[in-house]
Amino acid sequence: MKNFINEYNKEFIQVIQALDDQKMIELYQLLEEAISNERNVFIMGNGGSSASASHWVCDFNKGINYHYFPRIKMYSLSDNTPIFSALGNDFSYDDVFIEQLKNYLTPDDLVIGLSVSGNSKNIVKALKYANESNAKTYAIIGDYDGEMGDISDHVLYVPSQNYGIVEDIHMYICHVLSQYMLKVRKG
Repeated sequence: MKNFINEYNKEFIQVIQALDDQKMIELYQLLEEAISNERNVFIMGNGGSSASASHWVCDFNKGINYHYFPRIKMYSLSDNTPIFSALGNDFSYDDVFIEQLKNYLTPDDLVIGLSVSGNSKNIVKALKYANESNAKTYAIIGDYDGEMGDISDHVLYVPSQNYGIVEDIHMYICHVLSQYMLKVRKG
């Protein structure tokens, strides 16, 4: 167990050090732009990435609100279990995100997809729809050469194929960006 812990820590640190900081800054700027223009931010993922999407919503919707600053409007497309399961049952699992975007997406909104493989069909379909609707798209994906990287306006590649490391990085990025945003607001 000790060796596994050391190896995992070693890979995690290597991946953090290899992340493209400029891509994180780019996402930060897109989030600030969405806030200042009162745009929606939609985030989605499957499995552990879905849980990360929910965590992003908590940290941004609650964690950065400070005094008189404009509030972010961030929504996880997997948080509403009744609509998620109804869409999956009545349409298909591939449509659970796109059908929600059809209800709420407006031009210039920001749509973020979290995935390890970058090939989640339901996220790919939603990102394509977002592009067609003149929204901005951003993908954070693992090192699998996934389709999400090809179709998104902006991509942050996590240089790992270890699902745990990639999902850890999803949360690392959330915490870096949300804590920095709060720091800026506090001055």
